[in-house]
Amino acid sequence: MRVLLINMPFAALDSPSLALGMFKSRLLAEGVACDVQDLNWRFAEEIGYDDYAFVLQLSAVMAGEQLFARSLFGDLVPPDSEYDQQIVANGDASADVPARLAEIRRHVPAFLQRCIEALPWPAYDVIGFTSLFEQNLPSLSLARMVKLHYPETTIVFGGANCEEIMGVTLHQCFPFVDYVCSGEADDSFPELVNRLAFGHPVSGIGGLVRRDRGETVYEKPAAMVRELDTLPIPDYDDYFIQRSQSPIGHRVKPSVLMESARGCWWGQKSHCTFCGLNGLTMEFRVKKAPRAIGEITHLLRRYDTRIVRFVDNILSPNYFKELLPEIARQRIQADFICEVKSNLKKPQIQALADAHFSVQAGIENLSTHTLDLMGKGSNALINLQTLKWCMEKGVFVDWNLLYGFPGEVPHDYERNLELARVATHLSPPSGCGPIRLDRFSPNFDRADEFGLTNVRPLKYYRYLYPFNRETLMNLVYYFDFDYEQRIDDGGYLSAIEETVTRWKRREDVLYAERSGGTVVIHDTRPVARWPEMIVSGVAARVLECCDRAQSLPRIVEALRQSGEDVTQEQVADILNQFLDSNLLVREGNRYLSVVVLTYASEFAGYDAEQHPMRSPHHASTTVPLVQHAAAS
Repeated sequence: MRVLLINMPFAALDSPSLALGMFKSRLLAEGVACDVQDLNWRFAEEIGYDDYAFVLQLSAVMAGEQLFARSLFGDLVPPDSEYDQQIVANGDASADVPARLAEIRRHVPAFLQRCIEALPWPAYDVIGFTSLFEQNLPSLSLARMVKLHYPETTIVFGGANCEEIMGVTLHQCFPFVDYVCSGEADDSFPELVNRLAFGHPVSGIGGLVRRDRGETVYEKPAAMVRELDTLPIPDYDDYFIQRSQSPIGHRVKPSVLMESARGCWWGQKSHCTFCGLNGLTMEFRVKKAPRAIGEITHLLRRYDTRIVRFVDNILSPNYFKELLPEIARQRIQADFICEVKSNLKKPQIQALADAHFSVQAGIENLSTHTLDLMGKGSNALINLQTLKWCMEKGVFVDWNLLYGFPGEVPHDYERNLELARVATHLSPPSGCGPIRLDRFSPNFDRADEFGLTNVRPLKYYRYLYPFNRETLMNLVYYFDFDYEQRIDDGGYLSAIEETVTRWKRREDVLYAERSGGTVVIHDTRPVARWPEMIVSGVAARVLECCDRAQSLPRIVEALRQSGEDVTQEQVADILNQFLDSNLLVREGNRYLSVVVLTYASEFAGYDAEQHPMRSPHHASTTVPLVQHAAAS
C-alpha cells in the first residue's frame, strides 16, 4: 500500500500543509509508504510568484477557485468573461484585474496535464487531497483527471471544505471521489487506508463518507481526538525539499505550522456570532506544555526556518504561565505567531514579548455595544488597552475591524471613529470591512434570530459550480444575506474607512518618558493638542494609574494608598484635562490612558479591583499645572 497526499493551489507557499504532514508521519509509523506533493508550488512556478500572490489577494471573489472552474465543468459554468465583468461591476476588483486573470487562466490546462504526466500515479494505491479555502476546484479538477487516466486508483478528499454536509454533498456531486473524510480525520483516514490495504469492509468508520450500491452513505461523525499529546509530530520533509529545489524558493520565507490546541475555550462559553470555525468540535483540547516544547524544538532543528505559526483558534491561557516562559528560558531562537483573545493582561503580553510572539488578536471592533452583539466578552477599553500594551512591549498585533452586526446603532460607528482617531499611534487594523456569513457560525445557524434573511450562497459561487441553489446551500461555506432591518451607520462609515486607510500609512507616536521628577509626553497624532507635554506631581501619577482602565473611585483609592491626599474632585479635574488633550478615553465611569509608557511606574503591578498598593509613595499633595511645549 502506497499513499500520495496532494496539496493544490491556492494553498499559501510560506508553509507546508499541517494535515498532510501529520498524516504522513502517522502512516510512515504504521509502515505505510507515503509521499506529499505540494503542487501549489508547481503552479506558482508555472505562473510566477507575483501572479500567485496576486490571486491569493483576490480570495473575496474566489478567484483561485474560478480559475479552475472551466477545467472541471467546461461550458456548464458561465463564461470567464462574465465573471470578470461581474467582479469589476461589483467594485470587488479594479479594471485591470480581468486581463491578468485571463493570462493566468491560460496556464491551467497545461498545468493539470503536466501534473498527470510528471507524477507516477500508478505507483500509488490511494491519492488523498486536502481541501481548504480555495483548493476545492483545483483539487477536484486534478482528481477527475487522475480517475480518468487511472480508474483503479482510490481518491480520498478531506479538509475544512469537507466538513459534515459539505463533505456529503461533495461526495454526491463528484462520483470520481471515492471517499470523503469529514471532521477530525487523524484516525479515520489511516483506518481507511489500512482496511483498504487488507481488503476489509470500510463501513463503521466515523466521519467517512462512502458509496454503497451507488448511494452516498455517511454513518456517523468522526470522533474527536481528546488527548492531543498522542498526535504525531508532522513530517514536512517533502515541502522543504521542494522549496529548496524550486526556482522561486528564494522568494518565500518559510514557516512551520504548529498545532497546540483544538477547539476554542472562549467559544465553549460564548460562540462569537460571526465565527464559523469548529463546526462540531468546539470543545477545547490542548497539548501539555512539555509536549509542545518538544515538538517546537524538533521542527526547528529539522527544518530551515525560524518561524513557527500556531494554527490554534486561540492560545491556551495556561501557556502564558507554562509554555511561553519555557520558550524564553530555553532561549529558543524563533519568531512565533499565534491567535489570542483581546483581554490580555500586561504580564501575559510581557510573556509574549519575552518568547518573541506576534499575535492576531480578536479585537474586531471598538464599540462595546457591538462587541456585546457579537459575543466577544470584551469591551472597547480592553481592546485599546491590549493594543497599547502590545506597543509598549514590542509585540506586533494583527487585527480586523468588522462592522455590520445586526443591532448596531449610529453610536457604535461614531464610537469606532472616535477611538480610531485617538489610536493612530497603535497598530492599525489590517482589514476593515463588513461581516461575512460563514457556515457553522451562530449567524448562519440562527439567522432568523439574528435578523438575517434571504440567506443564499455567495454570489460568486454561480461562476464556480453548475449546481442549483439547494445543492450549493449544502456544498459551500460562504453566504450572502439581507438584513431584516437595515443598519444605520449614522453616516460615519465612510469616515471610519478613510481614517483606517490613513492610519495604515501613518507612523504616529504617543509615548511618555521620565525626565527628572516629571513625565514628558511626545505626541505626533493628528488629534494631538500639543507635540510635547510636561506632567508632574499628582497629574503624572493619575496618568500612570490610568495605564489600566480604572474607575474614578478606584483611581482615587490607588492614589491615596500610594500616599497622595487627594479628593475625588481634584482627580476628576485632572482626568478632564487629559480627556481634553486626547490622552485619555472614557467609557461610562472608567478611564484609560492611551499613552504608551516607556518605563514601569509604581502602578505597573497594581489592580485596584484585586490588589492593594504594595509600596506607598509619599509625594506632594498639590495638583500641579500641566505644561505644554510650543505647538509649532
